[in-house]
Amino acid sequence: MKKILFYTSGVGLGGVERVILEILKAIDKKKFDIKLGLQYENENTFENEIPKEINYKYMLPQVIIDKSLYYRSKKKNVFYKVLYSFMLKYEKYLIKKNYLEFSKDRDIVIDFKSGDFLKLIELKNEENKKQICWLHGEITKLNRYKERKNKLKKQFKNCDKIVCICNEMKENVIKEIPEIEDKLEMIYNPFNIEKIRKLSENIFELSEEEKELLTDKYIIMVSRLELKMKDFFTLFKAYQKILLNNNDLKLYLLGEGPDRKKIEEEIKKMNLESKILLLGMKKNPYPWIKNAKLLIHSSKHEGLPTVLIEALILKKIIISTNCPTGPKEILNNGKYGSLVNIGDYKAMADEIYDLLNKNSEKRNQYLEYINEAIQRFDSKIIIKQIEKVLEEL
Repeated sequence: MKKILFYTSGVGLGGVERVILEILKAIDKKKFDIKLGLQYENENTFENEIPKEINYKYMLPQVIIDKSLYYRSKKKNVFYKVLYSFMLKYEKYLIKKNYLEFSKDRDIVIDFKSGDFLKLIELKNEENKKQICWLHGEITKLNRYKERKNKLKKQFKNCDKIVCICNEMKENVIKEIPEIEDKLEMIYNPFNIEKIRKLSENIFELSEEEKELLTDKYIIMVSRLELKMKDFFTLFKAYQKILLNNNDLKLYLLGEGPDRKKIEEEIKKMNLESKILLLGMKKNPYPWIKNAKLLIHSSKHEGLPTVLIEALILKKIIISTNCPTGPKEILNNGKYGSLVNIGDYKAMADEIYDLLNKNSEKRNQYLEYINEAIQRFDSKIIIKQIEKVLEEL
């Protein structure tokens, strides 16, 4: 039985977190002895969904550095700068110590967060552990990629396998680092189709106010509220144009993030406070997606956007920006949903207007092919591919 360690930041409210939980639930526990290493205990929303057979541990059991200390260190105060630097080093020491202890009996260690922990998984003991990096985003968008490009390339070369979650991503990695082509595997994220559809029917835990919102006529975007990757402002312009002919249509945003205040300010500036509703993060987003007229995904770059696949599973009409990477591949160049250029709010508005019409020829075409679209992502198929990679290492 091979001993595997999956390592990621946590099991909070995010696409990557949902993917790793699906893998852990479906992988054959008779073939593999699994451990789960988690960086931060505060990212623990779905901790209760970790299978009981899996031993998991937080490398940093509690938050050591207070946020206020970070902000104080940015000011011209030498004491706080030194203190913050010391606490940061102490935090890294604890993570490294706990990781080495937790991983010492493993055969394979997997960095499941796009290379964030490559440096950590290369801390080998005497055993020659096999190493895998699971990429979830476009390689040049990795944290400070330009600064650490050469170091990352070396770390990628030291990996035994690098998993890309779509073909476009794999092609981009080959273009960026051609010498690691033989290490690359393309494996889509797995989805439990039956479970997602079942959860979409579960509205019993919603408040009366939330149930009322579900009955409104609305389009939806489900995303982290940050502006570096997501293109909310193009969506807002498109939506404002649509309101000229669809004044009763609302726009719901599901998610939280660091740029919430900036997004709220833009909504206010456009006088759309009564039309665009920021509903926060939802533990179960599926009823909200299921009851939407359309799902819009306005983004600048991605990995393999989970929400697009979940929307297809729930038989939703999709409009997405044609950003790297993922949307074009998920929607098969426009066969399963609409693709518009990044920043083109007029094209996005035209697509929304057309696809809101139940007699739209394009809309009916998308609905016809939805079952075909989702088969590629069925957990039963994907888990076998993952197990094959692990068995062959």
